Amino acid sequence: MQFRFLLTFPLRGATGKTLTVVDDARRICASSPALWHDARTPCADLCDQGKVLGVAFSRKTFQQVEYLKLPSAQSAADRARYLVREHWGGYCALLWDRDKRSWAVLCDPSGLLPVYRFQSRDHAVLTSDPAMLGALQLGPMPVCYKAVSAHLLRPELRQRSTCLQGLEELTPGTLYHLGSRTEPGTEIWSALDFLPQGRAPTFDAAAEELRHLAVPVMRSWGELFGKTGVAASGGVDSSLICAALSSASSDFDCITVATSDRSGDERAYAREVAASLGVRCVEGLYDPALFDPARPASAKLPRPARRAFLSVLDGVLDEARRELGAAVVLDGNGGDNLFCFLHSAAPVVDRLRAEGAGPGAARTVLDMCRITGCSVPTMLGAAFRRLVRSRPQKYWPPDVRFLTAEATNAVGTALTSWIDDFTDRRSGKGDHLRLIMHAQNHIHGLSGELRRFSPLASQPLVEFCLSIPTWLWAEGGINRALARSAFASDLPPAIGARTSKAGPDSFIRAAFSANRTVISERLLDGLLVAHHVVDRSAVERALALDSLANDVSIVDRLLDLLEAENWARSWPT
Repeated sequence: MQFRFLLTFPLRGATGKTLTVVDDARRICASSPALWHDARTPCADLCDQGKVLGVAFSRKTFQQVEYLKLPSAQSAADRARYLVREHWGGYCALLWDRDKRSWAVLCDPSGLLPVYRFQSRDHAVLTSDPAMLGALQLGPMPVCYKAVSAHLLRPELRQRSTCLQGLEELTPGTLYHLGSRTEPGTEIWSALDFLPQGRAPTFDAAAEELRHLAVPVMRSWGELFGKTGVAASGGVDSSLICAALSSASSDFDCITVATSDRSGDERAYAREVAASLGVRCVEGLYDPALFDPARPASAKLPRPARRAFLSVLDGVLDEARRELGAAVVLDGNGGDNLFCFLHSAAPVVDRLRAEGAGPGAARTVLDMCRITGCSVPTMLGAAFRRLVRSRPQKYWPPDVRFLTAEATNAVGTALTSWIDDFTDRRSGKGDHLRLIMHAQNHIHGLSGELRRFSPLASQPLVEFCLSIPTWLWAEGGINRALARSAFASDLPPAIGARTSKAGPDSFIRAAFSANRTVISERLLDGLLVAHHVVDRSAVERALALDSLANDVSIVDRLLDLLEAENWARSWPT
């Protein structure tokens, strides 16, 4: 489901309401606004008001909308607010603004259809596929090494600037008027608008509402994609997707990938989920021999944001997808973040501030002690320090390891401004917002060549989860409690009770050790060193350590640098 489109707007000469739809992308730069999209990209007509590229579902019916009728408001912003309020999905809306006599673009709040903007001397160009810009010679697309430095300083922060020169990403939930070189955009949707208000719901009511949302959301995506596979680990997030698809009577099977040793083997849990829901479970293995140290997992993306080892996972999942005859693989990416997996005193502080020092707050103290494994005095001390906090919290501390002094001075701007606009230093909702922002680089949307999709990023689920007080997610002393409870009746008790999860660390260590020489050559004599991003001597010293492979955090960092190096080499110089 790779949605691909190009939209161009001349910066001089003819503007007006005429929008030319071209069937050949090579003719996209015209004297009037022009649109190209491929045959697989849905395009809903708004009559004389514009078009919606991608997929939009009705809030009321959860059915895909192929024809949208928006209010006849003069302002594009008013119609954009209506669209966001009444629909959800993964889309880019092109709206005619009668007041300003210009075209405007709305990026769907979920970010599931990223939109990138490049401005040449003559045209503003918007696209869902940055690789097309270079292929069609719409503008130079060299790597921007200052942006690469900013990315490597904070690799978990999705930034407005991409790592390609002159290419920026438009902020989801924001309306942009085309043709302006400086117009910052109008915020239509903000996560801050959905934070808890009024009296908190009961735990059972919130769990039931989550279920009532998740089932139709998964049904909507299932109807769009057809047969799907679910990357299942038997953990909370993927199991919720499976249970919701099953409740929606959607056609799906499970896929699970394990390491060859027990440390990263979750096959027993995935089999249990599949058996309880009456679906198949195809199994694959992380094989270190499949890791190619010269292949970027982020190929054709505008940032080296994916982990280097994911190229192996991509191949295993896609092979299983073909075996199942599935159109796409759904994953639980972002689930920990969406379902507010906090490991701090934040829920205690939030409940104290909302209800005072009563029995409810006391229960939350015990809940967080169970989740974190700390004592009651330790938890109370952490809560007190948070209550009296006066300094702003550092949500994005820089990772300066192996970077040059020049690179550590790089500055980037977050794609979304939620944290900047959030002023309550003590509230755990700031931590929740940060968690969701952390997931933005790891969500698989409706662009790119991978047949993967992350449905937990859907707008109705994000809005609901933001509205739930932090302490309800920790009810009973178990993380992501609401997500577990919502589908407890559909899944085996052992699945709902899992609080730990295996990972591919042993595979990563083995792949690194087997390719250490090649990795060393690529990093020490590569583009990142040549452009003063990576400190060659620091990397050389680390690679000389015999015990390096046992230090997963250092290996992970070096592999992130390798991914950035391979990604940079994949773009024309």
